[in-house]
Amino acid sequence: MRLRWDDEAEAFRRELDDWLDANEPPDEQMREPKLSSAPLPDWAKEWQRKLFDAGWLVPGWPPELGGRNATPVQQMIYFEEFARRDLPRSLNPQGLSICAASIVDHGTPEQKERWVVPTLRGEITWCLGMSEPGAGSDLAGLSTKAVLDGDHFVVNGQKVWTSGAHHADLCLCFVRTDPDAPKHKGISALVID
Repeated sequence: MRLRWDDEAEAFRRELDDWLDANEPPDEQMREPKLSSAPLPDWAKEWQRKLFDAGWLVPGWPPELGGRNATPVQQMIYFEEFARRDLPRSLNPQGLSICAASIVDHGTPEQKERWVVPTLRGEITWCLGMSEPGAGSDLAGLSTKAVLDGDHFVVNGQKVWTSGAHHADLCLCFVRTDPDAPKHKGISALVID
């Protein structure tokens, strides 16, 4: 199904289509068999960097973060066009949509500078440390603990099903920092490098 939009939205679609026509990776590269143990392909890193540099990686974000301040309608068009062409948006989806987005919303200026743009450019990849034996992905049941020791945390526990960990530069790890709090509280997200 293809929705019809106003002239401004259709102009956005044409701009995106023109850019994708000129820059989309060759089909044979994108259709290479993917083994989880294989290194991240160079074409995927280059593709993400191109998307970021042109403002097409996260178009709803502000220009200083590689976006275009796209409206919700424009973002719908963006997702529709990528789906229609069966194009990947990111070599590290969790790094983009969870880690970088969380740092944009909740991080310090230093954290944003250190991690957001390099993540968007594909220079840093992430994994998520959520699931644990016996708790699965239920964060209220996690038992991994982090104790502040001077200016850093000491983390003890185990994570499982950490997709992409073998490629990741960083892990956004969810840990219990207040063991006396109710199970659904006292949880913190730490960046582990």
